[in-house]
Amino acid sequence: MNLTNDYQNLLDAIFNGDKDIAIFVVDGIHYYVVDNKDNYCIDVRPEYKAYIAKGWMKESLYDEAVSSFRNGVPVLSKDSFKDYITKNDVTIYTVDWMRSFFTLGRSDEQLVSFYDYVERFLSTLTDPVSVEWDSWRMRLPKFYINFDKKIYRHTDWDRSHETSVPSDWNAQANSDFGLLVPDKEQYWLINGMNFWKLQM
Repeated sequence: MNLTNDYQNLLDAIFNGDKDIAIFVVDGIHYYVVDNKDNYCIDVRPEYKAYIAKGWMKESLYDEAVSSFRNGVPVLSKDSFKDYITKNDVTIYTVDWMRSFFTLGRSDEQLVSFYDYVERFLSTLTDPVSVEWDSWRMRLPKFYINFDKKIYRHTDWDRSHETSVPSDWNAQANSDFGLLVPDKEQYWLINGMNFWKLQM
């Protein structure tokens, strides 16, 4: 399989809702992963207890469900992160790989032209948003999980992922997390153009 097919398969999985991009920060290292968004839950136990309370799951199934979640990693932490990656066969992508994925099928001229449109749209245009907007935005991370500073952010607006996060974390549905990532780790920062503006 060639690299273009890898990029396209990933785009298809994101477009179909099978996968989402996340940034994990562990011991100062930024990891880009693409997985099912259910696996970005920090602790599945409160969620499963809520299922029991609502009658969606039998109490007798709780222990088995917890121990099988994420292939035996029910609580995601700094210590269990590598187990999660290994047991679930999750690929860690480099910033360069993600930048190539982000720009797939677009020339430098197209990048500049679309970025100009984004800036004009945000500041002055009153036209309806371009149909291209979402196809670019879906290439940005939806989750930011920083184990070093205990920060959890997501832009999966239809779900309250922050409820699975321990109370001593700073957890929100919020698109500000692009600012928390160092410039050298931002694959959406291309030749001075900051495509995080697509999250506005």
